[in-house]
Amino acid sequence: MTTAKLRLLTIALIVTVMGSLLVRPRSAYARHNSGAPQDKASPTIESVSDTLAFISWTTPNPGGTILHYAIVHYGKDPNHLEFTAKSPTRINPSHTEMVFRVRMDGLEPGTTYYYKVTSEQATGIPDRVTSGVNKFTTCSTNWMSASK
Repeated sequence: MTTAKLRLLTIALIVTVMGSLLVRPRSAYARHNSGAPQDKASPTIESVSDTLAFISWTTPNPGGTILHYAIVHYGKDPNHLEFTAKSPTRINPSHTEMVFRVRMDGLEPGTTYYYKVTSEQATGIPDRVTSGVNKFTTCSTNWMSASK
């Protein structure tokens, strides 16, 4: 083998190895980043009425399966979040961020609820972003008539 061919072979081998180290397939990225939650989400109450609330949050694109679930665990006691609201969401692999949104219905009027948010892949693998426990209060039953 000539020296020129040996150099070309060496360069091709280096490029191949470096490429495989720097560029991972999405499934490997998802497995790598699906451990215990490490990042904090900052949820926002989009709207709240007497029996309904919408919560949203934005995270870095979690990768993995295209279908994800936005999840809110909530309850009347911050130490016992006994209810769950879950909404399907499709990620766009070309976007760097993901917006999750959940509708919580059947809430009691004039009640304070505590909640935290998370998300997971369609396969049940949790994403790495979660929030701490937050709270909101639903409107009283007659909140619409108060403005008359």
